[in-house]
Amino acid sequence: MQDMEQTRVCQESQRKPRAPLNINLERRAQIGQEKRARTRAALLDTAFTLLGRENGRNTRIEEICGEAGVSRATFYNYFNNMDEVFSALSDELNHDFNRAVTRIISALPTAAERASAAVRYYLERALHDPKWGWAMVNISAGGPIFGQDTYEHAQATAGEGIATGEFEIPGPHTGRDIQLGTTHAAMITQLRNQPSPTFAASIARHVLLALGVPKARADEVVAQDLPDPLPGDF
Repeated sequence: MQDMEQTRVCQESQRKPRAPLNINLERRAQIGQEKRARTRAALLDTAFTLLGRENGRNTRIEEICGEAGVSRATFYNYFNNMDEVFSALSDELNHDFNRAVTRIISALPTAAERASAAVRYYLERALHDPKWGWAMVNISAGGPIFGQDTYEHAQATAGEGIATGEFEIPGPHTGRDIQLGTTHAAMITQLRNQPSPTFAASIARHVLLALGVPKARADEVVAQDLPDPLPGDF
């Protein structure tokens, strides 16, 4: 009889509808997104640390995974290769700074002044933050120098200088390469050595001369103080 009673109770409990699980799917999705964002940020932060060294260009995926404490499979959930890391990190490191520089120099009246100020700002930033400087140098070795935004702005400035007769160069691409290539090389020199206080202004002057700006005008431009010592909080 006792066995029959237990069987009856068990059958009745099975027939009773279960209360639905109280699962907040929206919150679970949010948690998943937050976790992905944290992992991606950790990978980029680790890449920044490794690339922010003189030999950082040789950084491998295995190093990033080891330092970040994740597997290669996890890495490939976020990036397909190191080029994608470079692109994402370039945007993270340079987007706000480039916007700040662009905002300030856009108020300058001539292309020569804008080109000079941009060169000096980038060199000054690297001088104050060598880790950022080396990261930008190493990232630039595998793509547009200092990122796509800077690449396009330098070309636009060159085009404006040609249009106004300030620059005597074959075309905007040449002007872009003069500005960015010289700044990139100068940044490496600056990071490896102790430059003089006038190093950035001297590089800006030679960039202007290479763009076809007359010597007297180039001297006049670089003698001007920068509108702001360093844009924003940089």
